[in-house]
Amino acid sequence: MLDAFKEFLDKIYWEGYAEEFETDNPTAFYCQFREFKINHELSI
Repeated sequence: MLDAFKEFLDKIYWEGYAEEFETDNPTAFYCQFREFKINHELSI
């Protein structure tokens, strides 16, 4: 799921954005990742 989130960010912004975001502001990155996971859960 983390790879999907990083790919999503890279497609919205620019290639490498996700890695830069994670390095520069890990708290915000993982907060946004948590939101991404909640919004993209599969209901079975």
